[in-house]
Amino acid sequence: MPFPCRTSAVALAWVLCACGEGEPVMLEAVAADCGSGPAQHLDRLPSGSMVLNAYFLQEEAARDVRRGLAESPALEEVLAKASALGVRALRTNGHNDAAEKVGDSAIQVAPLQYDEVALVGLDRVLARARAHGVRLVLTLGNYWDAYGGARRYVEWAGLPRPVEGDSRFFTEPAVVAHYKAHVAELLNRVNTVDGIRYGDHPAVLAWELLNEPRGRGLDKEGVRLRAWIDDVAREVKAHAPGHWVGTGEEGFEPSPEGYDAPFWAAVGTTMLRTPGSSFARNTASPFIDFASVHFYPEAWGLDGPGTAVAGAKWITEHAEIARGLGKPLLVGELGLRNEGDLDLSQRRALYRGWLECMREQGVGAGALWMFANDARPDAWDAHTFYFRDGTAPEDPVNRYADLIIEAAAAAR
Repeated sequence: MPFPCRTSAVALAWVLCACGEGEPVMLEAVAADCGSGPAQHLDRLPSGSMVLNAYFLQEEAARDVRRGLAESPALEEVLAKASALGVRALRTNGHNDAAEKVGDSAIQVAPLQYDEVALVGLDRVLARARAHGVRLVLTLGNYWDAYGGARRYVEWAGLPRPVEGDSRFFTEPAVVAHYKAHVAELLNRVNTVDGIRYGDHPAVLAWELLNEPRGRGLDKEGVRLRAWIDDVAREVKAHAPGHWVGTGEEGFEPSPEGYDAPFWAAVGTTMLRTPGSSFARNTASPFIDFASVHFYPEAWGLDGPGTAVAGAKWITEHAEIARGLGKPLLVGELGLRNEGDLDLSQRRALYRGWLECMREQGVGAGALWMFANDARPDAWDAHTFYFRDGTAPEDPVNRYADLIIEAAAAAR
């Protein structure tokens, strides 16, 4: 829907404005006065490029391979729509270790044992992304249980009482060795569709070491997690020397030092008092090429007027730290719940403001969570948005497609 009362970027605030025909007065967030920074780039992408999260591409492609289909309709749809929206890259799973998906789409079905059909699905993702001119940010694993996660590696090692996000994933020598060996196997695979080794593949923009690694159960300051990052990122670099490497993290710190501590204390979130992981320490790794943050205010206990300011501060403060380390920032996930307390007009206003803030700060790229093909039901994810066939981008059924086009066009 249009925002005829859009305000200029002059402050971080909630403002009242009447928007749309017959709609009640509602809140629009403006992210401005977020300061400005020099344009930074992820590889050759324009600063402020738009990325789409579509984590499910490998599993959809693998199922189509298993069915004997010559192409994967969901994959083709997402890639074509990404290109139509002006998106430069997709962030998607480069892993699938889920026990419940063995025989369906799981790639690694036992330690260093692979399902070739599932791998051909990933081959197809890389080859078709290249054909569509869309690059990929590929996660190598997951901290959470979805698609196997850290728990799965701890289970495979035969360790007792594995849990989600098990800290032994980062510290147990046998587990770390297994993960590094898997990384080497994957990056040295030669794609059966186009004959290009993964570690050399031009469709790959970057590899992320893990989706949302956290340091729960490790030392408070994040020294141990940083050591794991150095170790695994060095392995990725050895097998994919021309590709960028990121941590995939959310941006947490064990203390708010270096941030606006009074503000973060006032809004009540504890995410800058999260022991075990340090964004600044991790980003400083010589084996890491770009910084990574995610932002889910509702899940982190933020709501109401403070949300607009918190999102802008999360972007600007992390961008400044990354810039000081000489590295661009990827805002890898930005999510507001479709069924939360905010209605669509409020969510759109927040996203628009935050996307403007990214551009002002010269952030390398940003991505909303998460883009779906038309057949994927809303219920599969609380943050879904679309670009439905036969609709205009601004149609409310799509939620944010027009915002993506707007932000992509403004990339510099």
